[in-house]
Amino acid sequence: MADLTNIPITDIIKKRKSWRTYTDKPVEIEKKEQVLQFIANLKKPPFNSATRFEMVDLDMNFTGKVSGTYGVIKGAETFIAGIVGKGPGDMEDVGYLFERIILFATAIDLDTCWMGASFSRELFAEKITLKPEETLPVVSPIGYRAGRRSLTDLVFHMSAGSKNRKSWPEIFFYRTFNESLDKSSAGKLEMPFEMVRLAPSAVNKQPWRLVEDDNAVHFFLKRTAGFKSMFTMDLQRIDMGIAMCHFEIAANITFKSGLWKIENPDIPYVPKDVEYIASWKYLKDN
Repeated sequence: MADLTNIPITDIIKKRKSWRTYTDKPVEIEKKEQVLQFIANLKKPPFNSATRFEMVDLDMNFTGKVSGTYGVIKGAETFIAGIVGKGPGDMEDVGYLFERIILFATAIDLDTCWMGASFSRELFAEKITLKPEETLPVVSPIGYRAGRRSLTDLVFHMSAGSKNRKSWPEIFFYRTFNESLDKSSAGKLEMPFEMVRLAPSAVNKQPWRLVEDDNAVHFFLKRTAGFKSMFTMDLQRIDMGIAMCHFEIAANITFKSGLWKIENPDIPYVPKDVEYIASWKYLKDN
């Protein structure tokens, strides 16, 4: 099943939750092969970065905590690692494709957890033989959730505040950042926009800002002050890739055609802490 547009995407997105505590049940060979087959059929990402995704098995210690995850993950032994060649749009591209993998894993009843900071890059890089021109921004366990979250998992879950989503007027706009957009005026874009609103992001900062224009939706990144310097990787650019993934999958259901363009629309009065990322262009009458 290589095309997520054939799956009820709204159900999958709502079903997906970050889970850090797993049972000791291993992922079946058949399901591993399904994930690897899906990865093999991934299309090129919007910025055409060189990406690859590898399945890695890690060891657990006597407490069930997984080596290389600083005690954050418990019980899982199988992980997917996202690797990307360094270059413009690299973080967006790895986020865009990795989220497709996460959603596919969810669709076949596997649990996952986006990890962009709380894992040992050295350990994973050794397992996958990371090349000098590559970076390893993200990994995720895949497996079966335990009946209860561990204390560490519960702390992460509660501190993320993932249930507290920004409202439509905070993140969606019409033509300029001076005019907010709400559901009642979104038309065919209502479902793609709502799927973006539900996307996961680092510490639930939800940095995406979308501007509807004639035959296009422009994606902007609103930086969180001090956030970039806190992490090795630019997690908020990865978040933008996740949002782009959600939007495209949903838009492909609503519209007959559409494609990504990297053409800054030169929208007036863009706030100082907001930067242009990409645009989705479509035919309005389809």
